[in-house]
Amino acid sequence: MSHHRFDDDDGRCDYDPNDDLRSGYCAACGEECTATIIDEGIGAYEYWGAKGVDIRLVEVSPCCEAEVLDEPPEGDEDEDAEAG
Repeated sequence: MSHHRFDDDDGRCDYDPNDDLRSGYCAACGEECTATIIDEGIGAYEYWGAKGVDIRLVEVSPCCEAEVLDEPPEGDEDEDAEAG
């Protein structure tokens, strides 16, 4: 769900992309987190004389830069069962 609001005075949108970041669990360490956005694109490039910039924005965990899962990683549940 995006939160777009327009200011009547100047017509600018005061959209905050951080409002749309999802929460979940880090796939690497299992910690609960809110995703962050990083750019995994290759950046500036030139292909047969055509110049461009490759941008690939990806949601990742802030701790390990791994995928953000909706459920805790399965390895954590097994460890808890063995300890108890």
